[in-house]
Amino acid sequence: MYKVKENCPAYRANKTIPMSFDKIQLPDFLIADLYKDSLVELESVKEEGTIKYEEKIIQKPELQTEVSKSVKYLGQNQKNITVVVNTDEAAIISDSDLTFLSNILKACGFNLGDIAIVNKHNQEIQFTTIREQLSANNILLFNVDPLHIGLPFTIPQFQVQPYADSTIMTAPALAVLSQPTEESRLLKTKLWMSLKRVFNIG
Repeated sequence: MYKVKENCPAYRANKTIPMSFDKIQLPDFLIADLYKDSLVELESVKEEGTIKYEEKIIQKPELQTEVSKSVKYLGQNQKNITVVVNTDEAAIISDSDLTFLSNILKACGFNLGDIAIVNKHNQEIQFTTIREQLSANNILLFNVDPLHIGLPFTIPQFQVQPYADSTIMTAPALAVLSQPTEESRLLKTKLWMSLKRVFNIG
């Protein structure tokens, strides 16, 4: 969780967020990006001591790379959510992308153990394989064209598309979304609105 400092411009201007965002309830990962120079990080206390929220996010002791037949993935797939990325920076996903993805998942009420992360760059992945081997109900494609995983259509970025008992959403690469630019902030807002539809978040 975060709180806004009193010297933050948004706090001084009647404690409101700029007009273009005043009707949107933003998750933590977006608020942190918008006000990164005016936020202080709250700490959560555990029995063994105090640990910062950011450090808790990037811990991944429960994760392990698994092989289900031919699909290599990271995670435990407990909620049958498949995240497909396309990167040559890591065997499956880079640490920076994983940290950003963790924040997205937390905003949606999930964690890394709920999903399976698949890197299309290092293996041939088909929609039918994902459905059969990972029982994917929701498929999030980051920097992956639906046609490239054997789907019979392409859709605009951030469009939510039902197909064959699955819900599919496309978005730019995680590395693009996590950039500290105005364009990326707008993309993150679009991503959040699409994820709310995918996961029926009120």
